Amino acid sequence: MKLIPAAAVVFLMALGLYAATTHRRVFVAGNDASRWAAIESLVDHGSASVERSRFAANIDRIRIGENEYSNKPPLLALGGAAIYAALQALFGWSLSGPGASSVLYWVTLLLVGVPSAWLVARFYAELKRFPALDGRWRLLLAGALGAGTLLFSFSTTLNNHTVAAALLFAAFAAALDRRGLASGLAAGLAAAVDLLPGMGLVPLFGWMLLQGRSRGALSRFAAGLACCLAIAGAANLGTHGSLLPAKLVPGAVDLSAQAGPAAGGVVLPQDFTYPLEILFGSHGLFAVSPVLLFGAWGLVLACRRPRVGALPDQPDPEGLRGPFADATLGRALALGLLLQFAGHAALAGSYGGWSYGYRYLLPIQPLLLFCAPLALAGSQRPRRRFRILFAAVLPVSVLFAALGAYHPWPPAFEQESSGHPVATLVENPVGGNAAGWLAQHAPASALASWTARRFVSPDPDLQRRYFALFFGSKGDLASMRKFAD
Repeated sequence: MKLIPAAAVVFLMALGLYAATTHRRVFVAGNDASRWAAIESLVDHGSASVERSRFAANIDRIRIGENEYSNKPPLLALGGAAIYAALQALFGWSLSGPGASSVLYWVTLLLVGVPSAWLVARFYAELKRFPALDGRWRLLLAGALGAGTLLFSFSTTLNNHTVAAALLFAAFAAALDRRGLASGLAAGLAAAVDLLPGMGLVPLFGWMLLQGRSRGALSRFAAGLACCLAIAGAANLGTHGSLLPAKLVPGAVDLSAQAGPAAGGVVLPQDFTYPLEILFGSHGLFAVSPVLLFGAWGLVLACRRPRVGALPDQPDPEGLRGPFADATLGRALALGLLLQFAGHAALAGSYGGWSYGYRYLLPIQPLLLFCAPLALAGSQRPRRRFRILFAAVLPVSVLFAALGAYHPWPPAFEQESSGHPVATLVENPVGGNAAGWLAQHAPASALASWTARRFVSPDPDLQRRYFALFFGSKGDLASMRKFAD
């Protein structure tokens, strides 16, 4: 009997986790509701404009002429509409009637959960490129990505960032193998669903292919990229009537950018501390997913020139560096990720709105964690210490990611120019989600009382107001009423 490949087992484990936690409600947060408004409008009303959708009352809308549309890239909504139409034809389910929760569940799982599970399995398989990393550590790192980062938190809700993460990692792996067409197609699709990360990393993948001294690979990369960008343009044209993304259509009014100073449809950061906040603040990349610190240190090591081994032609005798055998790839990857960080730090303010953690950097997290073997593999004493630290940090990361999966779009502080008067009570989404979970599942406990005082407000009345908003934004009306009454 043939054994199931380990990567397939990893895929099934990740898919089981996401299937068990996928939400069956539409959130008030615009990122989720905006896409559902587009999906319902396309299938039930035969139009891309969202005025008649029951989910239309969200901030992520754009007005072009007399009509309003979702301001999101339409490709995911088109995919979701195809799945919804199939479910409607097969089972009679409707977003406005019987089977609504089943539609929400299956569209989200197929469109978001399955690509995320595939990413975890592919990440596990690609770790074979590090010969010094044994199977146990490959599994732990894959588990860290799948259950200990924002990938878990956002694989349970309809969004584009996790899909972009899967596509960008596929483009990176294909570029390592000099497969130009596959890399171009994956990068192009990533840009079609999440423009800034997708296009921002295209130069990195093109440069990687050039290192193989194959103009053919680069030409195939360009062809694949152009094909997917053409598909994205056609999707834009078919939905809101322009080849340009909705936010860039001349004369369009983006309602999501009305709350403060904005550029390109996003609210700008309010002060100079924002770059540090999105890394180490309460919404920050490393604060919410501390396991990524090992990827960051691995990337630093990847940028260093390797020490010469026992033989002149063996600079990496233990196979510690894997694809980062010299410093060139590490430095190119570091530059690509730093540009992603700088772009989002300069343009994408408000911490991603009502969201758990800094979601804009989710697409680069697999690439960052892929460098972690340089910090963990090998027999040297510093790496043994890092492995002990990793074992200590991983459960914390998993806990934080699970709290995010409980409510990926919680009301939280954005910035003064756009902050909701009740949502701004919570400045730490991790603590706010913990307070919400305890208020629902252990309301009489001393821990619930302390957490609510610490992360929401010392005032019981303000606590109740926040929890009513928290559960209402989650679509949990029964829990909302308990605090609103």
